[in-house]
Amino acid sequence: MAIAFVILFMVPVPYYIVQPGSALEVRPMVQMEDTSNVEKGTFYMTTVSMREGNVIGYLLAHVDSWMDLVPKEDVLGQGEDPEHYQYMQEEVMRQSQQNAVLAAFRQAGRPAEERLLGVEVFRVLSGMPAAEALKEGDIIQQVDDHKIGQAEDLLTYLSEKKPGEQVQLLFNRNGDKEETTLTLASLAASGGEDRPGIGIEPVTLRKVETDPKVSIQADKIGGPSAGLMFSLEILNQLGDRDLTNGLQVAGTGTISPDGDVGQIGGIQHKILAAEREHADIFFVPADVEPQDSNEKKAKATAKELGSDMAIVPVHTLNEAVQYLDQQRGAQKTS
Repeated sequence: MAIAFVILFMVPVPYYIVQPGSALEVRPMVQMEDTSNVEKGTFYMTTVSMREGNVIGYLLAHVDSWMDLVPKEDVLGQGEDPEHYQYMQEEVMRQSQQNAVLAAFRQAGRPAEERLLGVEVFRVLSGMPAAEALKEGDIIQQVDDHKIGQAEDLLTYLSEKKPGEQVQLLFNRNGDKEETTLTLASLAASGGEDRPGIGIEPVTLRKVETDPKVSIQADKIGGPSAGLMFSLEILNQLGDRDLTNGLQVAGTGTISPDGDVGQIGGIQHKILAAEREHADIFFVPADVEPQDSNEKKAKATAKELGSDMAIVPVHTLNEAVQYLDQQRGAQKTS
């Protein structure tokens, strides 16, 4: 019997198993020079657990409503391996951390400089034009006569072209400037959208400098969804008042450099993770577009759990700060 169980545990299935992760205290992850602000409560980021499936997990997912089965191709995409996926998620987390720093410092009116250095080639897609000339780590700085500072610049410029047109790239490889000419192809050929491209995964390369300096260490946690909570913790360390007000404050949401909060995945699992940590407040991205569902799912999940946790939808970092300030006022008058 034990041998059969081990075999079932080792046999893979073409699914990832997604379930509630953890609510992790943010303050130990954020290091800032010359901060003395005392935090009486706690800011928590929330995570989703995702692992490659096996037969045991596949069977359990059919009886456990908190375990979801997601086809591997929906997670990895075409031709991507799990190691690269994790690497990409860690890079996305790094970008999110930089956004969080910028958003917090701008909210506080403190100096923060963002220098865009170009577009790093994070991955070259096989069979696409870039495979002929580019390598991972190359930094694209110009296309034709257009300077390229960030990934959005590259995508916008190429979107105005057609497959079959040529573009000239100026890029940096190991400190040396190089040029190449590529013929655009439809990204549909590599499993992407039907639009012109060169066939790379682009990542904005930038440097963020602040005073005081900030660093964030999140180990192997990946993805962009901790942005809002990182910003709140940074802002708390920058300020002279404790935004937590002694409360347990959990949440999730992507963050832009200007403080806009965006939708994330797995919200129902993050609500349960926060409930297990007895959070008082949960910040969730507000539903804005017709396809958005974070706010609706968060409220429905909290109701299903019978949770007393306040589910607070926010559009921006500033809205989250205003809500926390209101809690301070309410405590003083109660």
